Amino acid sequence: MAFDPEAGRILRAKYLDWCSARLADRFLRLTPEEIYELAERASEGTGEVGPPVAGESGVGTELSYRALVERVTEALAARINLPDFAEWSAAYLESPERFDEDLLGFWREEA
Repeated sequence: MAFDPEAGRILRAKYLDWCSARLADRFLRLTPEEIYELAERASEGTGEVGPPVAGESGVGTELSYRALVERVTEALAARINLPDFAEWSAAYLESPERFDEDLLGFWREEA
């Protein structure tokens, strides 16, 4: 069977969509206190502290909202232990219906 680059591109887009859905689901389950705590732990040693402040650059000051979300997302990705693309794609190709209901639909933008 020949490799179809278009199918591979769509499969990778679905993988990224699925990972995004897993992270978003976990993020939305956090309380504001948990979000702040995760961001604080992820910021240790960076010189950035405190809650997000609108208009702040996030460099050597309080975390900007964007920086806070990035740090929490990275911390959650490490905690969730998402499968790599090879593992996920093998499972997806075996049983796509297991994953399709969890896709957010972002992959369609890539198709």
